[in-house]
Amino acid sequence: MWGHEAEKQAGVEPPDPHAVPWTARDVALGVALVGLMLVIAIVLAFLAQYLSLDLNLGLIVSLGEILLLGPALYLTLRKYQVGWGALGLRVFKIDSIGLGCGLMLISFAFNFLYAMFLALFGLRVQADLMPILAELSSPWLLLVGGAIVAPVIEELFFRGFVFAGLRRGYGWRKAALMSSALFALIHFTPTAIIPIFILGYIFAYLYQRSNSIWPPILMHAATNALALGLAYVSTIIDLPV
Repeated sequence: MWGHEAEKQAGVEPPDPHAVPWTARDVALGVALVGLMLVIAIVLAFLAQYLSLDLNLGLIVSLGEILLLGPALYLTLRKYQVGWGALGLRVFKIDSIGLGCGLMLISFAFNFLYAMFLALFGLRVQADLMPILAELSSPWLLLVGGAIVAPVIEELFFRGFVFAGLRRGYGWRKAALMSSALFALIHFTPTAIIPIFILGYIFAYLYQRSNSIWPPILMHAATNALALGLAYVSTIIDLPV
């Protein structure tokens, strides 16, 4: 009988199911490229505002997310000639979804208490989405971009690329801390850094536990869909959010 146990008995180290070929150096280069693209995007946004161009916010969000994935794909699939499975697109056990739902409930409870704390100082965790959605002639592109496109691409980048690459050299716990910090900072919302960091760590843990990017994608999509859905419904029937 040959397997991991037999390999250990034979003195052969079994392959690491979490191992990826790219390194922390690849991750640093990818993050730097994304940072450069963000600077260019901000400059173009100010230019568009100066020229009074009418741009679709949903389209901008979707295109921005797609650009985020470019460096990750180049530094993984193309550079090392590996398949999509290396970025975490693998089958997973269904119990990972149950674990994810339990962790998300804990996260939501923390977010509620955190929001109440910020409210004492007249602050919000996130920007109010209702005015943004209300001003759009068709909010569906933004809803789809935020609830589907963003979770898929952000998880492939932050967990499939950044977390997996850092995990190779630093171990999964330190990699989860570093990738979650980057995930929180890149959202550019100071009051939301702590909740987003916690979400990032949960997503990294789900990826580590399941060896698949799908559980964090599904949890990320559910979180975004809930926030955007409540905001959109509130613009229609005037719900308090």
